[in-house]
Amino acid sequence: MSRSMRPYLEYQADRVEAVLAAHRAPGRITGGTVGPRLIRFFLNPAPHIRLAAIKRLSEDLALAMRVPTLRIDRDTEGVVLEFANPNPRPVDFLPLLERVMPLPPATALLGLGDNNAPIMARLSSPEVAHILIAGTTGSGKSALLRTIAASLVLGHPPQAMRLLCLDPKGRTFAALAAMPHLSRPPVSAPEESAEVLRSLVRTMEARDRCNEHAPPIVLLIDELADLVMTGGQPVTEELTRLLQRGREAGIHVIAATQRPSAAILSGLMRANFPLRLVGRVVSSQDAQMAAGRGGTHAHLLEGRGDFLAISGGDATLRFQVAYIDAEELRRSSAKLTL
Repeated sequence: MSRSMRPYLEYQADRVEAVLAAHRAPGRITGGTVGPRLIRFFLNPAPHIRLAAIKRLSEDLALAMRVPTLRIDRDTEGVVLEFANPNPRPVDFLPLLERVMPLPPATALLGLGDNNAPIMARLSSPEVAHILIAGTTGSGKSALLRTIAASLVLGHPPQAMRLLCLDPKGRTFAALAAMPHLSRPPVSAPEESAEVLRSLVRTMEARDRCNEHAPPIVLLIDELADLVMTGGQPVTEELTRLLQRGREAGIHVIAATQRPSAAILSGLMRANFPLRLVGRVVSSQDAQMAAGRGGTHAHLLEGRGDFLAISGGDATLRFQVAYIDAEELRRSSAKLTL
């Protein structure tokens, strides 16, 4: 925390305690964290004060603190108050990658958590296996997909990691086209995408027969809903088979979509994404659909890379995506191919 932030934090802590005292719900701010886009206060309420009573004061607290929104929840630290950092800072991908290198096998770097700890996802873990990224336009889902791809190619040698990229827009993975990790250049045509999926299912079946699972193969899909709608039932069936059986064969699917609705993605397909990475969505209903459960408040996220990581447990982890633009990725990739 910079010294310039201390007066601001002390002022906000005083405002919280004053509002609580005025409403006969006393409590003390005992600590907190300052993340790239989010500040968290740890509140220790008086023993007789219920969490529901504090939550009812969220609007009064936000007004007193002069913040747009205030999220109140509980975790291992007790009652947690979350609000936007008035001086948000970007998270640069390359310095963060250097900080965590060497990456564990089959691990993707996502970004930076509220406590300034790097957030990573190990694909071989049953709690990860496949990842669904959801969020509205401007949430940063394509940027997160590019960050994951960058960490897989820059953090692993080609013999330890193979990638396939389906990119209907033709922009998200273009900077990776020359990388030796790719089995073929990024695919944008619907008919070629369907052929990629059929080929990958055959590879999965061959690996199953031989009890093989290495090297890991990661299928990266931007605009999953668009792929399913244009590819129809055959694409849906192939994708579902990969999601159900791929992990044992070392095959992992990481897909991004704006809204994983039941009208587009089958319940069976959605159920086989153990890890959800959710950016800002339009409504609380969309938040529940994207996260697979209620109460995440994803519609209150800040956008521009502000994400939640949601797995099978009850815990929800908030993080800021580590950003790398296409040109920076292209230069970094070119160094590996020299």
